[in-house]
Amino acid sequence: MNVYLVRHTRPALEGPRCYGRLDADLPPGWKDEALSLQTRVPADAALLTSPDKRCRQLADLLALRSGAPVVIDERLQELDFGAWEGLAWAQVPHAESVHWAKDVWNRSPPGGETYAALYVRVSAAWQSLMLMDADTVTVVGNAGPLRALITIALELPRDSFVRIHLDCASVTQLSDASGGWRLEFANR
Repeated sequence: MNVYLVRHTRPALEGPRCYGRLDADLPPGWKDEALSLQTRVPADAALLTSPDKRCRQLADLLALRSGAPVVIDERLQELDFGAWEGLAWAQVPHAESVHWAKDVWNRSPPGGETYAALYVRVSAAWQSLMLMDADTVTVVGNAGPLRALITIALELPRDSFVRIHLDCASVTQLSDASGGWRLEFANR
């Protein structure tokens, strides 16, 4: 099986903002950025996506080539940043962000979600993906869940996914052709 992980294109947000569950719009011209993605993922892949608008719209665009149905998986949603959603990072109370940053695995933003909780739900999504009757799957998603999928597939220490960087509008490929999952490429 080959799994292509596609991070959504850059959302229409002013400056560096905290956006996880915030259903941010895509900017005018986002399709121009997304068109190159169509040539970087197989047209015949099964398509899974996060329910976020920025992911669904991209998955729908990718599906135009194959006519494959897009399967929305709620478990692929980005981390819930709670009270910080939509704030510029500079507006996030410093004491709160420092407290959270010391242990993002077990601590959550106020009213939000821990990375441990994200990891549990993404692990369940990975198990479902493994049961799919498909040779190739494209997952359109957000950075947090896609990084968790990489960590799960490669059997990395569970908290290492917070150190993986994925660019907007990038493709990462995982393959299990050799009997174990390996990273073929990242951020293409």
